[in-house]
Amino acid sequence: MKIAVIGCGYVAEFYAKTLGNHPELELIGAYDRNDRNLQAFCRRWSIPGYTSLERLADDPSLELILNLTNPRSHYEITRKCLEAGKHVYSEKPLAMNASGARELVELARRKNVCLASAPCSVLSETAQALRQALRDGVIGKVRLIYANFDDGMIAPKLSPWTWTNESGVPWPAKDEFEVGCTYSTSNACRRSSCSGNRFDSA
Repeated sequence: MKIAVIGCGYVAEFYAKTLGNHPELELIGAYDRNDRNLQAFCRRWSIPGYTSLERLADDPSLELILNLTNPRSHYEITRKCLEAGKHVYSEKPLAMNASGARELVELARRKNVCLASAPCSVLSETAQALRQALRDGVIGKVRLIYANFDDGMIAPKLSPWTWTNESGVPWPAKDEFEVGCTYSTSNACRRSSCSGNRFDSA
């Protein structure tokens, strides 16, 4: 499957590094509105850069898009890619609110394409078995869901606003702390079915 990255920031490096574990995926290009980040990413991974989001979305050879943009751009970027008939895997959150996430899921269904969102652990065999057990009523009616975010107080002790990846791109501390992971993770569970086909993460 031919894939492309939109958003060549901090996390894109880690996605590209793990592609070797998935020989069925071929990275064929990338796009970022930040030209410096785009050029650095494309040089590092020896791929061409698209000159616009529209050119990327219109590429008929491209099947799957990884949306690694900042959280506030996720909804718009994913919507444009789905409308172009592309499968999409988005970093969390899928959208900045639940209604936006539901709109994307419905759009993916109408377009008959796959839509998934980080964290990819939700797609694991264990999580999917639990999801099915809940749907089948095997473990009874859920009456309470509790979510907690504790990342060991990484700030200010570890100064995450100074972190950079191997390409020198900084970690988006502002986005991470403002948006937060607890809501992001719960929002990520809203995804489309893919006509019975499992959609595995990259």
